[in-house]
This record gives sequence, C-alpha cells and structure tokens, in this order.
Amino acid sequence: MLNWPWLDPKTPDMTFSPDAIFFDLDGTLIDSAPDLTRAIDQMLDELGFPAAGMDKVSTWVGNGAQKLIERALRDAGLKPGEIESIYSQARAFFDRFYSSCCDQASGLYPGAVELLKFCNGQSIPLALITNKPEQFTYQILDSLSLKDCFNVIIGGDSLSEKKPSALPLQHASDALKVSIESCWMIGDSNSDISAAKTAGCYSVGVSYGYNHGRPISDENPDWLCDSLKQLQQRLVNLYSQPSDLRAN
Repeated sequence: MLNWPWLDPKTPDMTFSPDAIFFDLDGTLIDSAPDLTRAIDQMLDELGFPAAGMDKVSTWVGNGAQKLIERALRDAGLKPGEIESIYSQARAFFDRFYSSCCDQASGLYPGAVELLKFCNGQSIPLALITNKPEQFTYQILDSLSLKDCFNVIIGGDSLSEKKPSALPLQHASDALKVSIESCWMIGDSNSDISAAKTAGCYSVGVSYGYNHGRPISDENPDWLCDSLKQLQQRLVNLYSQPSDLRAN
C-alpha cells in the first residue's frame, strides 16, 4: 500500500480532494454479467459448445472482449492452437450477439447515479476507463443516460494499451490536465488496482464486483469500499470540510 502523506495513518481513508476521479465500468458502476453471459452462451451455441452460464462468465470479466472469449473457448475444451484458429469466427458471433443485448439486462449498482451526479455537482472531473470495446461502452452509456456524466471516456480499444497498463489512466489525466498523483481510480478488479499503482494514483477497490472470483482485498487497494453509497458519503464528508483542509 502506498504511503500517501495526506492520509490519516489511523484510518485507511481518503482525506484529500481529488483533482479527478477515474471509474471502471463493469463490476464497478454496472452489473454487466447477465448480458455478457447471454452473448457468450449464444456464441458458444453457434459454435456447437454448451452454455457456460453466469457463474463462470462473471469470473472471466475484466480484461476485455478478447480475453473473455478466449476464456470461454478454453473452458469449452479448446487448446491454444484451436482457440487461435476459431477466434475470428467466435469474435464475430460475440460482437453480433452482444451488440443486440448489451443494454438489455445490464443495470447500475445502487448509488451509481447519485454518486455521479454528486461528483458533477461538485465539478469533479470524471473519466470512465474500461476494458470494454468503445462500441459497446457508448451503447451502454447511452441506454443508461450516463455519457454526459464523464469528461473523458476510454474504452479497451481506444489506445494501444488497456488496463492493467497505466497508459489509459495517464491519458485521462493528461486530457483533464491534472496530476495523476492527485486522482482516484475506482474499480473492482486486479486490472484497475494494478493500473492505479503503476500510474501512481490512489486506488479504491469495490468489494461487490467480479475480480475473477477473488476478493478485491487480495489486490491491496489503498482503500476498500463496500458500496458506491459508502464512497459518496466519504466525498460528502470531505467536501463539507473547509477548503484548506481538502487541499492536497
């Protein structure tokens, strides 16, 4: 865990106002597992394999569409060479099915809208940094009327690298013209926490997400949060302090 000089050593909590907040999408703001499961199972059916089911698919989420598909094919019994030979066909099926359903069952986690509106009301710059392809990211955000909440939106195919690389976080901080060290990264998986640590920004792990079936506490985030409502309350408490106590 990083030694942040502005933290109270008695409580692992944020006591400084961020110059920007970065949010992950799947497993952090939205529960996307139902729609992803539907698309993966339809893909597998087209390829002649049995359905995987949501218990498995939810542990495969977090590293982008390619990894998700590869994990599904590996689980179906294919070897690396076989996966490579069939991947393009599988990806075409997945993209078609997910495009038709990605905004059907995916829902916001409790407190997501209120948290984003609070941040907007406090003029905190927000970036959405997800490993989901841009096409589906924008489709989901439009369906939930959330696109305008974010100053910057970065998908898994927006840049040459995606999380756990620090590049998307650094790109967001550059676009927002803020120091990466004064930003928070909120996410549910190893990719989010690793990217934050590499980039040098504050990491907040949410305990209710996916993280490949492992507790997010295993990734040693700087702060562990059990709900978005809890995170908003910390921000409310922070912004109720005099401005000189909120400064970095």
